[in-house]
Amino acid sequence: MVASLVNAIAILGGGFLGLLLKKIIKKEICDSILKAIGIVSLLFGIAGVLRTMFQINPETGAITTNYELILIVTLVLGTMIGELLKIDTHLETLGDAIEKKLGKGSFSLGFVSSTLVFCVGAMAIIGSVNAALGDPTTLYLKSVMDMVTALVLASTLGFGVLFAAIPVLLYQGGLTIAALFLGDFMSAEFIAVFSMVGYVMVACIGLNFLIKERIKVANMLPALILVILYFVVFK
Repeated sequence: MVASLVNAIAILGGGFLGLLLKKIIKKEICDSILKAIGIVSLLFGIAGVLRTMFQINPETGAITTNYELILIVTLVLGTMIGELLKIDTHLETLGDAIEKKLGKGSFSLGFVSSTLVFCVGAMAIIGSVNAALGDPTTLYLKSVMDMVTALVLASTLGFGVLFAAIPVLLYQGGLTIAALFLGDFMSAEFIAVFSMVGYVMVACIGLNFLIKERIKVANMLPALILVILYFVVFK
């Protein structure tokens, strides 16, 4: 839990610095930075998916694919569930309420986007599991990376980025506690598939920074729960 707390504090620190920079950076520059973040997020997400889905045989050089059916099924069913539950709408409503209460704007976009960026990926899962085993090094490294990312995101998306520290603490702390009790459940295959589905969402976040028609990424979140259920039931 200590390493996850450090990670959350790093996000808060980077976010505060980003808000200070936002006051002195022109809007045109912020827009350009946001597009750059979008391109990097898109490429990062695609690379994460390809790294898990495609494998090259070192002897023959043949390319094989894995987990594509799981990816399609979990994303389609997960998105359908998310749409029925209107997760994105509820998060926006919550964000609007917070914006109104605090008198600040752009909460929802900053909160949802940054939360997914910080939480999705193998580093969060592996780091939390390793922390449970007594080695928090990975999470400390992630903390440094997240601090820089929070600085950049907060300078363009606003104060909602700071609130992402809360789900990061709960998510990674929960994984650490779960790893203490579940042991071998978090296999390498589970981490790979879970991360792959998450990386699709990161790529969609990148697209949201680049295109006008917004993808409701929050409605895809049930897909991650479906991955967990798949491994509980079938593995």
